[in-house]
Amino acid sequence: MLLLQKGNKARTVEPTAMNKTSSRSHALLSVTVRHSIPIDKKDHLRMRLKQGRLFMIDLAGSERANKTKNRGKRLQEGAHINRSLLALGNCINALSGGARYVNYRDSKLTRL
Repeated sequence: MLLLQKGNKARTVEPTAMNKTSSRSHALLSVTVRHSIPIDKKDHLRMRLKQGRLFMIDLAGSERANKTKNRGKRLQEGAHINRSLLALGNCINALSGGARYVNYRDSKLTRL
């Protein structure tokens, strides 16, 4: 939880006309939990390993440029956010449609 809180403090948040705390970046936290149990109480070198991974993802908001009233740097930032969300949507559609090729390279978000 401390890592999650630290990461959230590092995120960029900027008010827009639509949202006072609009996140301007995507966040991804990957947690791997490993638990090892001795197979035999006498032999502590042989272990049974159980492992699980949890991914927590918070995507930046997609907002219409004319409704946010953003200009300059914030307008460009919004365009980049929308472009990365479009690339993610394209990957999801390709995967769910059984495509033979999925273009993950369109965005940093889809590469992750």
